[in-house]
Amino acid sequence: MRIGVFSDSHGDISNAKRFFKRLAPLDCLFHLGDCVPDGEKLSKLFGCPVYAVRGNCDYRSDMPLERQVDLGGKRFLLLHGHQYYSFSALLYRGEEVHADMVLFGHTHVPDLSADGPRLILNPGSLSRPRGGSSESCALVLLDGKDLTVRFVNADNAISDW
Repeated sequence: MRIGVFSDSHGDISNAKRFFKRLAPLDCLFHLGDCVPDGEKLSKLFGCPVYAVRGNCDYRSDMPLERQVDLGGKRFLLLHGHQYYSFSALLYRGEEVHADMVLFGHTHVPDLSADGPRLILNPGSLSRPRGGSSESCALVLLDGKDLTVRFVNADNAISDW
């Protein structure tokens, strides 16, 4: 299963269009907030369903602040992250819902870490990177019980996990 992970697009999905060949085909995509309507545009671009959550800039959205998605025997916790004031709070929330992977945005900085068996992923920002990063998104590959993460940016893949 191939899952595209996008966040903080802020109305600009041009980089997702540039990354299309490295990402497609996708079985589904996750949009982690800050311009929820971009999730629908990406869904049409990639021809797959979207699971989205509301970010701090999605003032008029009725999307939930967080969402649990069960796919391929794994539980994914999607949230923007602005309602959590520390990384440990994100970890704790993931533990509470028994998530295999916690996915968040908000910081605009790509990051991947592990807390025991739990992966914590921030795909960065499609349009407004911070912290010296470039515009980015992530590809999650689910093969049986194995999760692999690839960051995709203008410079090519950052890392595989």
